[in-house]
Amino acid sequence: MPSTLLIRYKILLLLVLFMGVNCASAIGQEYVQKNLAGQTDYNSGDFETALKDFKASVVLKPDYLKAHFNLAMAYYKMEYFDSAAVSFAKVTELDSSISLPFYYLPFCHYNNAENELALNSFNVAIEKFPKKRELYYYLAEIHASNGDKNLELLTYNKLLKLYPNEHKAIIQRANLHNELQHFELAVKDLNKAIELNEYEGEAYLLRGIININTGRIKEGCADLNMAEAMGEEAAALFELQKMHCEEPEPSE
Repeated sequence: MPSTLLIRYKILLLLVLFMGVNCASAIGQEYVQKNLAGQTDYNSGDFETALKDFKASVVLKPDYLKAHFNLAMAYYKMEYFDSAAVSFAKVTELDSSISLPFYYLPFCHYNNAENELALNSFNVAIEKFPKKRELYYYLAEIHASNGDKNLELLTYNKLLKLYPNEHKAIIQRANLHNELQHFELAVKDLNKAIELNEYEGEAYLLRGIININTGRIKEGCADLNMAEAMGEEAAALFELQKMHCEEPEPSE
């Protein structure tokens, strides 16, 4: 090949390669730009457009982790929980070291009333985020809906081991102890709840009911009167007061 033609051939080859690189670079930039556009839409509250952008990004680059996670969050925000669960699972498939999908997955299953999946994934989430109080409450609620009071109690025990002064959990555990007829443990929890919040009418009411049912009438009536003074209006309160706490009418 003459030298002039050889030079022209090399120049043409370089131009083709350069154009190929530019095309690949443009495609690469496009999936990044789609994801960035989606983030802007998401932050402005335009979740529908954000969803389209994130979908376009993962179509252009199927292993683009950021876009998959953002897509999952957009689905979650729009309450498309089935699709959100699939996208969060894809994120963990691409990189199992990322923890956040494990936090959101149980809520997807919970909102879809998939109790068994939710139960398992809440347990996983608690392992990864042991200080997230809300995870324990949702897990306890699932155990309650399954009628498993012992596992519900165990869940509150774990939460209260981390946060001994968690007032709501103390009240919930006291109710469970009462249902399981662990009356002394229930009273112990209620004493703690009242110590933390002396204006907690519910705690006085339950303690009053337990005291009366276990024969401590004077203490029970004092608790019921406190509960009434704090605005409690449960039918059981007035019935027990009438039966045990009112002075009998003097006979004529």
